[in-house]
Amino acid sequence: MVIYGASGYTGKLTAWKLAERGIPFIAAGRSQARVAEAMEKVAELRGHDYMCVGVANEKEALTDLFKGRKVVINIVGPFMQLGRPVVEACLTAGCHYFDTTGETDLD
Repeated sequence: MVIYGASGYTGKLTAWKLAERGIPFIAAGRSQARVAEAMEKVAELRGHDYMCVGVANEKEALTDLFKGRKVVINIVGPFMQLGRPVVEACLTAGCHYFDTTGETDLD
């Protein structure tokens, strides 16, 4: 499982709940250092099976990360500016996709 956009508030909550259920995951974002710093603040993750990665918000880079994964939870924002490559990468990699956006495109 991959949490993309893991460094924010919702990403940390998602990581915590996955850890409670014993589900290993990859915490990913555009900055590996920022993701790792955010995950360090979640006490419930101590001793849990996860890793932090940085990845460009580009279809090809995301596809490489998602290959072989079953599920991607997209928490990146703003969704209208950053979400499309994630959706396309999930389709290419053949994994399930979920997001947390409530945004609507008014264009």
